[in-house]
Amino acid sequence: MDDIVSGALLFTGERSARGYRLNKMAMSFTAPANRDRFKADEEAYMDAYHLSDIEKDLIRRRDWKAMMDQGASIYLLLKIGAVTGHPLPHIGAHTAGRIN
Repeated sequence: MDDIVSGALLFTGERSARGYRLNKMAMSFTAPANRDRFKADEEAYMDAYHLSDIEKDLIRRRDWKAMMDQGASIYLLLKIGAVTGHPLPHIGAHTAGRIN
């Protein structure tokens, strides 16, 4: 099955499995204390979720499109955006290739 429908990236089971660590970390930002811990020490927080070096690099660079390619759910990606000060319009513009 093609994973592109009318130019949209589908969130498949394979992508979900690949992005499990990213999505699990993003979901943790539901708790304010976790957001504070991430802001205080991003590296330690990412280590606690056993993110790969690639995943950590994507978060450091705030590469939203590559995070989606890596398997991050757009809904959970918005949680990372919120904790890092990047609103939905910014993330959307980046994933559409309108900004770097």
